[in-house]
Amino acid sequence: MTTRPGIEFQRLEKSDHDLVRHIEVAPEQIVYCGTIDMAFASQEDRIDLYAIRAAGAAVGFFKIDLKYPQTYGFAHYGDLGLRAFMIDYHHQGRGIGRATLAALPNALRHLYPGARALVLTVNIRNQIAVRSYLQAGFVDTGDIHDGGLAGPQHVMRLPLRPA
Repeated sequence: MTTRPGIEFQRLEKSDHDLVRHIEVAPEQIVYCGTIDMAFASQEDRIDLYAIRAAGAAVGFFKIDLKYPQTYGFAHYGDLGLRAFMIDYHHQGRGIGRATLAALPNALRHLYPGARALVLTVNIRNQIAVRSYLQAGFVDTGDIHDGGLAGPQHVMRLPLRPA
């Protein structure tokens, strides 16, 4: 699905691992988003996998968690969870993350018409990501999620529909 000039989202199946296996983040970022291999090895239900494509190439990845409200007390009915968001380290610093976050709400409105908001957690030490999400329109709810592998996380949400 084409969203913004140069940014496309491609729905993936578990059998599509080879299409994105080359995507890597810097070693210090793995604690925040994991790896492609970790995402594909996960046996979770109700998770949709997506490649982020720019100029025809897969340059990033994310998961949409359809069961987020059932898993996390801070999420509400109709919320989607954004997880494992990553841009390949060879492509970072080029505005792809910013363009992806700008394109994502409209794409999700189309793909998940009943969704009310996109919710994520971001480690409080990952200030670059915190700023990026805030600039993309996410709101820090003020809640702190203590269940992250790398420590406490801000809970952020982006409305997809009017309240």
